[in-house]
This record gives sequence, structure tokens and C-alpha cells, in this order.
Amino acid sequence: MARLIEYRPKTMADFLVQVEALQAASKNALWFRGAATASHRLIPSLYRHPTITTETELQALESKLIIRFRQRSVPYHGRDLSDDWESLFFMQHYGVPTRLLDWTENPFTALYFALMTGSPTSKDDGKNHQSAAVWILDPYSWNQAALKRVTYTGGPFVPGDRDLGAYNPGSTPSAANAHPVALFGAHNSPRIVAQQGVFTIFGTSRVPMENLVRDDTIPASALSRVVIPPSRTLRMRDSLLNFGVTESTVFPDLEGLARETKRLFGFNA
Repeated sequence: MARLIEYRPKTMADFLVQVEALQAASKNALWFRGAATASHRLIPSLYRHPTITTETELQALESKLIIRFRQRSVPYHGRDLSDDWESLFFMQHYGVPTRLLDWTENPFTALYFALMTGSPTSKDDGKNHQSAAVWILDPYSWNQAALKRVTYTGGPFVPGDRDLGAYNPGSTPSAANAHPVALFGAHNSPRIVAQQGVFTIFGTSRVPMENLVRDDTIPASALSRVVIPPSRTLRMRDSLLNFGVTESTVFPDLEGLARETKRLFGFNA
């Protein structure tokens, strides 16, 4: 069983050095995902349903969710959701369960989500909090390993790619397309643009991404993790904010401005 590679920076400078080293060692642009707890599994919301667990049931559930969202969301937007992929990305944006996991091309954005969600306040010593994490993905290496049964040699997909066909919403499950793959999605909101959002989409398997590394299905070089203990959270959070990565830059809308204003005036909930 392979061991998941982990890095434990003590400062923002350490984090930047590690990211730069990993990027220099890779031939490909890396992707990042922040998690407020290092124990959070890399598995999408659709596959976290408490009772629906089989491939057939989950496929049917996805179709029902898409249909219902299309039918009930019409009064609230002016988008054409006749395309299944457009529907899936739009649903993900508003928190409807999908097979997608959000990633970003920007390590600072990932660090924001790791440190600014569930992190201790300035009056907290951090003892009652868990370690945060930033996952680091090489989407090229990942896709090639995930699709080695079909000898795939490319990088991240875009909707419409022929080799992505078995992952299409409503498609028939295929054993050759069991593992998640990386893809570029529609930048259909200012938030996705600001966050430089990219995605992985799961196939028929419900195995978390990190477990695919541990069981040697995916090489350890394709997925690693930066772990930030509670004792380092406040210092790195302050550094991130001083770098200008704040609520209003990650969420460029009124909600982001409200979050930032709340924090600046001492409301650290």
C-alpha cells in the first residue's frame, strides 16, 4: 500500500516554497483544493447520499436531480440549461449534489478555503480545531493513470471530448471509466472566474481519490497534501489576508463584500 505524500509548512513562506518546488518538478500545471479539515475525503456530494449507494441508483438520482433543477429553477435565471454539462456545472455552483469536485488553478484560492472556513478566531488558541489541508493534483498524470485501461495520453478534458463520453450525465456506466478524471468546466459565474475553478468528475466508483493513491491505482506523484495544524492556522491566515486574498476577491459579489466587512469589524464567527 502506497503512502500518501504530505507536507507540513510552518509559515506562508514554507507553503510557497513547497508549491513552487512541486510545480518545478512537474511538467504540468498543478491544481489545488482547500479543505478546512485534513480528514475530509475527496468524494463528491452525490456519492455521500446516506442510503443510495449503488451505481444504478446513483445514476438515476443524478438524472432526477438534473430534471428537477431544470424544472424548478426557471424563474430564477435566464440560462439555457438544455445541455446536461451546463446544468451540472450550474447545479454545482449552487450546492446541488453532483459527481463534481471543485478544484482551482490558484494555490492561494485553495489556501483561502482551507484557512478561512472553520478556522480559529484571533481569540482562540486553536486547541479545539482540526488540521486544515490543501490537496495538490497533477491533472495530466492523474488522467493518464485513471484511464490507463484505454491508454489515454492527454490531459484535462473539456465537455464534449470523445474520451469523456462515458462520464456524461445520464451515460451508461462503464468499468473502463470507473475512476474520477480532471476536466475544465464552464466558467458560468463570476465566482468560478475569480476562483479559477476547475473540476474532477467521478465515474462509477465511489472510492475517494486519496484511497486510489493508497492502493497504488494512481501514482503518489499525482496527488499529495499540505497539512496545516491548528497551531499554524492563525499566522498563515493573517499572511494570506495581507497578501490580498480576502473574502471579496474570492467571492466577487455582495456576499463576499459582506463577509469581508463582517470580519474587518471584528465579527469573527
